[in-house]
Amino acid sequence: MPTSVTVVASDADTRARLAALLRGDSITTTMATPESIPPEMPNLFVIALPGLETPEEQVIERLRADEATARIPIVIASALPMIHLQSVPYASDWTIAIVEEPVQAAILADTMNFLLNPDA
Repeated sequence: MPTSVTVVASDADTRARLAALLRGDSITTTMATPESIPPEMPNLFVIALPGLETPEEQVIERLRADEATARIPIVIASALPMIHLQSVPYASDWTIAIVEEPVQAAILADTMNFLLNPDA
């Protein structure tokens, strides 16, 4: 069964660029804005985080605050300095990983594999 991934970003070009990195028969990709998260939850989110206190960060906070979605892995793609990203409360959650922008396909794939198969 394919892994479902939802790419979330306010910017359409960023959504398309990140989704294009998710190629393969084993992945089904949907794209969403922070305001249009689909009702059917994916196996994993890739969320572009352009800054703190943005709609994208609010999505992460909502996902972690809801018991039904709190364990869905999230890959955060961001160019923010790591010191800023490590200071947010959700950064220590084992279901969240951060990849540096510009995202490389191999690093994204490895990070997703790690989050989806933590015991492997």
